[in-house]
Amino acid sequence: MSTTTTPAASSPPSPSPAPETPSKHLLIRRYVPTDHTSAVKLVAEGYAQRRSLANIRIFRHPYFYTVLLPLLAIVFAQYDIKENLGTVILLTSGIIMAVMSLVGRMTDPLLDVARDITRGDFLENADYAFVAIYGEELIGVCSMQYVELADHSAKDPLNVANVVSPTTGKRKSKTGSRDEKQHAILSSWAVLRRYRNVGMGSDLLGYILQVASQDKADSLLVQCSSLESRARKTLKSRGFNIVSETPLPGNLGRLGIKTETWSINPIESVEEHPDQAKN
Repeated sequence: MSTTTTPAASSPPSPSPAPETPSKHLLIRRYVPTDHTSAVKLVAEGYAQRRSLANIRIFRHPYFYTVLLPLLAIVFAQYDIKENLGTVILLTSGIIMAVMSLVGRMTDPLLDVARDITRGDFLENADYAFVAIYGEELIGVCSMQYVELADHSAKDPLNVANVVSPTTGKRKSKTGSRDEKQHAILSSWAVLRRYRNVGMGSDLLGYILQVASQDKADSLLVQCSSLESRARKTLKSRGFNIVSETPLPGNLGRLGIKTETWSINPIESVEEHPDQAKN
C-alpha cells in the first residue's frame, strides 16, 4: 500500500519592503535656466492672485452695495415672492451674475499683467536670482537687477517708474567706489501660497539683501500692491519704507488700490549667506 505525501502548503511570500520615502529638504540656491518654467509660472500666479484680492476689495466696498441692493429692491418691489418665486429667483440670479461679470471686467487688467509676465525674461536679465526648492518642488523665487534711474530730483529720487536701463559692468566693489549711485530693484518675488506664512518670503528677501549689501548698493527698491498685506508686513519687518504710491488707472485706482514703491536705504548687512543651503 503506497502512501501519497501531500506537500505542505507553501507559506505566502513575504512582502517586499516598502520603498523609503525620500525626506524633503528645503534648499535655497542660485537660479539656473532649468528653473525657468516653474519660476515664471510661480511669479505669474502671484500677479494673478492680485485679481482675486482686488475682487474681494470691490465686494467689500460700499459702492458695490449701492449698485446691487437697489437693483434687487426693484425686483422684490415689482413681484410678490410668494406668487412669483421662480421669477424672483431668476431675476435676482441674473442681476448678481451681471454685477459679478462687471467686477470681473474691472479687474481684467490685473490678469493681463500676469499673462505678460509669462513672456518676460526678467530672470535671465537679473543680476542675482535665488529659488527655494522643497523636495523636488520649486516653492519660491526672488531676483534683483541693478538699474540706472532717470530721475534724480529731490522730490522723488527713488522713482522706479523711471528706470531706463540696467547698469552693465558698473558694479561697485567692496573696496572700490564710483560717483554714480547704484540702485537695485526687486524684479521678482513670489512664494507658493501654502508656504507664505512660514517666513519663506522673508528668507528669500534676506538673500537678496545680503548680496546687495556685499555689492554696497545704495538702495533696493520693491514695487508692491497695496492689496498684498503679507508682503507689506514682510517688507516693513525687513526695514523697508514706502517712498511713493501710485493709484492704479481707472476704477481700480478710484477704489483705493495702489502700487506702492518701497525702499531700504542704506542697506544693512544681514546674516544669511547667498550660497547657504537650509535643511
